[in-house]
Amino acid sequence: MAKDKEAAKPAEAAPTGEGEGGPKKKSQMKMIILALTVVALEAGTVGATMMFSGGPKRAAAEVPTSMPAKEIEKDVEVPIIEAKLPNNQSGRLFLYDLTVVAKVSEKNKEKVTALLTERKAEVQDRIRTIIASSEPKSLAEPGLETLRRQVSYQLEQDLGKELIKELLVPKCTPFRAEF
Repeated sequence: MAKDKEAAKPAEAAPTGEGEGGPKKKSQMKMIILALTVVALEAGTVGATMMFSGGPKRAAAEVPTSMPAKEIEKDVEVPIIEAKLPNNQSGRLFLYDLTVVAKVSEKNKEKVTALLTERKAEVQDRIRTIIASSEPKSLAEPGLETLRRQVSYQLEQDLGKELIKELLVPKCTPFRAEF
């Protein structure tokens, strides 16, 4: 059996006389020389491109001799609502003494005033609904951001998007209503 195992092994190749690693060393050396040549050519190409391009061009700026006369657009305030509105969300009835004013451009003042007088009851009803359904936490915010956002959205729906620049709430004071 031992003879069978020896016969099953492949015959070893006869030495060619080149020693170990002879052809491998030559092919590795060729690869290294080829890689260095490619890197040198790339560096030369980048350098030549930088030389010929000359870098970024300078832009010539014209200095204005005088400032253009701009018309300064003035903003005016248009009152929207001044009322005492109920809120019962906390389980206790509170009346909120509320004043809401819209800041609009002077050229849109007449248009906004006309729309507000035309839809006065509708706007007041929507604002009353907002106050009645608001959480006491949102009505107690220092900047009243939630209330401003809700009323602004409702006014945009009723009056149009581009008319109102800013919504001001100068007064929003809660009073406990007792019976």
